[in-house]
Amino acid sequence: MSVKELQALTQKFADAFDQRDLQPILDMLSEDVEVFDHVPYRFDGKALFAKYLNEVIASLASASFGFRQPSCRVYCDEVGIVNAHDMFTGVTKDGKIISIHGRTTLVFIKQSGRWKIVSAHFSAIPKAL
Repeated sequence: MSVKELQALTQKFADAFDQRDLQPILDMLSEDVEVFDHVPYRFDGKALFAKYLNEVIASLASASFGFRQPSCRVYCDEVGIVNAHDMFTGVTKDGKIISIHGRTTLVFIKQSGRWKIVSAHFSAIPKAL
């Protein structure tokens, strides 16, 4: 994997969430992915995280998602790591506005010839008082 390929995968991830199209994201996830998200527990495995993402997307009337300052690093053509600031703004179907700025880490490895996310960590940046 090159840094350019890793950047393209990262953009594909952001674009899919921005468009509320989960399939490209789900295709990137390893079956045994481990995810820490803004909620206070860990998701073990693709199926559990997919269920959560589908519930989140189903609750939204609109959404905007993107990464700022992504740092993409590749090690020995075997591991790709992305660290970035993320920005999410959405409106729920009942009209509630959600705005979250956070940090993201995605870890990719090659499985069966395809780059898959094996670990993901999303954490909100606390709002200033």
